[in-house]
Amino acid sequence: MPVRRPAACAPGALWPVPAGWLRRLFDSVSCPARQSPHASDPGAFRQFRAILRRSRDRPRCAARPVCVDQGKLVRISFTLNQPLCGFAATTVVGGEGVWVCQRELVGPHDPHLTDRLDKLQDALFSAIPGLPAPSQIDHIVVTIAEDLTATAIVNELQAKAQIKVNRAIGAGEPVFVRDIDDVAAVDLGIEIAPDVAVVVMRSSGWKRSVFYDFTPLDPDGVPREGRLDAVLAKPWLLLLGLPVGAPQGAGSMTRADLMALGVADLERLLGERCEEESKYQELLHQHPWMLGGSYGQVLRHQPFDDSAIPDFTAVRCYDQCHDIIELKQPFLQLFKGSDQFGAAFNDAWNQAEGYLAFTMRQRGYLLQEKKLRFEDPRVLLICGHGLNPEQLARVRERSSVSRTITVITYDQILEIARHFLALVRAAGDRPLPSGAS
Repeated sequence: MPVRRPAACAPGALWPVPAGWLRRLFDSVSCPARQSPHASDPGAFRQFRAILRRSRDRPRCAARPVCVDQGKLVRISFTLNQPLCGFAATTVVGGEGVWVCQRELVGPHDPHLTDRLDKLQDALFSAIPGLPAPSQIDHIVVTIAEDLTATAIVNELQAKAQIKVNRAIGAGEPVFVRDIDDVAAVDLGIEIAPDVAVVVMRSSGWKRSVFYDFTPLDPDGVPREGRLDAVLAKPWLLLLGLPVGAPQGAGSMTRADLMALGVADLERLLGERCEEESKYQELLHQHPWMLGGSYGQVLRHQPFDDSAIPDFTAVRCYDQCHDIIELKQPFLQLFKGSDQFGAAFNDAWNQAEGYLAFTMRQRGYLLQEKKLRFEDPRVLLICGHGLNPEQLARVRERSSVSRTITVITYDQILEIARHFLALVRAAGDRPLPSGAS
């Protein structure tokens, strides 16, 4: 059966908010679905209990543009006729609530990048008078004030990055990507107030990334929190093919040291008997190398549809096709008695089978609409901790019968992580950055 996509509001649609669309705004809530993999809080969703009405209006320039020349910096000023709220994360029809992604960082390897840029072009960039063709744009920064006056700067900025290098470098000496351990901050050379929405698109060679934050356009006028220059360091890292997620205050630690912190975090969570599944999701998102060397990229909460949202989709490094990774908190009771699977295990297994069935039924849709390529997909089901030998044998037996679902325990994940860390330390070199070749 083909996936129904109601015309009222489809996933990924850039949602303008003309007057009257938002009749009631409830308090924001935390949404675990579709969190962005790279920024500190990009991908956070806010739930709007809105009465949706159809509107044919599109954001467009409401007045003639004013170009202000400040030295060599040319700013294009224009006005939108309605605020932008963000990207719809779920399909809804009239009268229903909708999850909206207001703040997100989309990197060069994210399957949603082209779709995001196309919709930003249609809803925002096309309203900028005199904007060059997309192929001619190296970078663009758009700011939008509460009164919908907006400013665009295109191919004019000379950004400066505060980087941490891994060798001694003299003044005037060239710095190569291999010399960079981390990017702490990126200064665009312009001031962006916390009470304005912002869209930043950057390029490096053939790669692009985009960051947007529409939260300041909320009716309640919540200013942006945190340092924008630190957030903008993350797309720079992605464009350079360097890993993101070094902890604050890492200082002069090597990457092996950072990997060791990940191992220590997993040991601590298991030692404290933490039952918060999100903690383990975040840990593996920051340290996907713990899954071994088969995956070049791990993406968090990529929805297949409104009800099928696996914890991770992982890109296999050897054929660029996708697998599914689903995890449960380690301390679920997987067995009843000594060797009989309990309800928690059966529910997790059935969920994994459901994801596989969806990928087989909707393979064309997932490739065309979601940019997810499932060819001979497998599910890695992470669950269980401290199982006895008989229980481990039952788990292996169940996996061998399926051949498309592999169950791996947290103890095994920990052993993989320790082994991988030992190899990196023995080699005396950094691991290959995610997405690099």
